[in-house]
Amino acid sequence: MSKVSIKGVLIGGIVDVSASFILGLVFALLAVVLLHEFGHVSHKDVLNSAAFHFALVLIGFACSVLGGFVSAKIAKHHELLNGALSSFLCTAIGIYLMATDKYSGPSLDQIGLLVSSPLLGLAGGYLRLRRNSPAVPIE
Repeated sequence: MSKVSIKGVLIGGIVDVSASFILGLVFALLAVVLLHEFGHVSHKDVLNSAAFHFALVLIGFACSVLGGFVSAKIAKHHELLNGALSSFLCTAIGIYLMATDKYSGPSLDQIGLLVSSPLLGLAGGYLRLRRNSPAVPIE
């Protein structure tokens, strides 16, 4: 049996990226509308705020864990490896953005995101592994 589940890694990667995109977009729309309407803040101020970017990063982190969990669940073996590999699509997109100078933030931020993506996928695989393991009685 192969250690890597191609199906699990592909689906986990797609779940990671698509969930990040959809949830990020929904959050951005809600933030702009609510803060503009009720807080009288311009949409440019909302989109350029550090808090807004931090929230988007947290959404991306959560989605990377979700992608790792899905990958490990589909694989049903070598959960940590398959969870970590589910970050391949995020990593590839990040490398492309850096290589083409399309990422507008600092390079150190992008490198941090590239490193964190496989670690968060690994965390998702770990959660699946822990959820799947039998309970150990406490003595």
